[in-house]
Amino acid sequence: MMVETQAVTAVSPVKSGAAKQLAEVARQFETQRTGRTPESVTAVLVDDSLVITLRGMLSPAEKLLAKSPVGAAQIRELHRQLFQTSCGSLLQEIEVLTGAAVLEATSEVATDTGTVVLVCLLAAGVTDSSWSDASNEDIADAPSDIWAAKQLADLARQFETHRTGRAPDSVTAVLIDNSLVITLRGVLSSAEQELAKTPVGAAHVRENHRQLFIASGGSLQHQIEVLTGVAVLEATSEVATHTGTVVYVVLLASSVEASTWTEAKSEPTSLDSSGSNEKSDTGGEG
Repeated sequence: MMVETQAVTAVSPVKSGAAKQLAEVARQFETQRTGRTPESVTAVLVDDSLVITLRGMLSPAEKLLAKSPVGAAQIRELHRQLFQTSCGSLLQEIEVLTGAAVLEATSEVATDTGTVVLVCLLAAGVTDSSWSDASNEDIADAPSDIWAAKQLADLARQFETHRTGRAPDSVTAVLIDNSLVITLRGVLSSAEQELAKTPVGAAHVRENHRQLFIASGGSLQHQIEVLTGVAVLEATSEVATHTGTVVYVVLLASSVEASTWTEAKSEPTSLDSSGSNEKSDTGGEG
């Protein structure tokens, strides 16, 4: 059975107040939590994945510490832990505004830029009629379903299949400013689903997937750089253990112009089962 591969490059804002309100709630939450106000906030819903991007969040001392690999890792883990212990009020607001329960939530920091990305995995997708105005900042419309995003979604599908031996049910790749979000549904094995039924087991599954992605994600990150023409600063993996959905969040060095996501880019390579690269014979959907 062929796996469905879906791909778009951006979410076009539609007119409503829900996302704008949520971006403002996130701004207030982060200001209260850290004492620093983000330079800008973007909130975008991609199917059942909510991604909130807050720019300019690290203090001068944190930026200095993050110049070393050990310091950068310490900053990322500290922000992740601080978010986990203080995010209750924000998650409650998200549930009120979207009408969907939050299953999992995590925080990722791009230490090179000071950008913080919050990823919330919801119990259900939110329809356009109840979710729109994708941010409190302008997001440029971009062509959907174009060649490069199809290639990227297919590469992510190949990567996950070779990494775990299981093909995702579907894959969606979405570029939001300088944040690339790849959602893979139906990834967990039956054994992982059984283990994740307990809080301790779910935490173990999430951390295992995060560490495996860190250890094996270099080839995928290289292909992202080939397709976008932009360096990858940070990349992480988050798992919604209730649904078996895995979300990759990739923070790029800069925004990607929609005009650069064309067939003029170098033909990407596919990933064989050993993790090495070989030339892909086909493009687009797998």
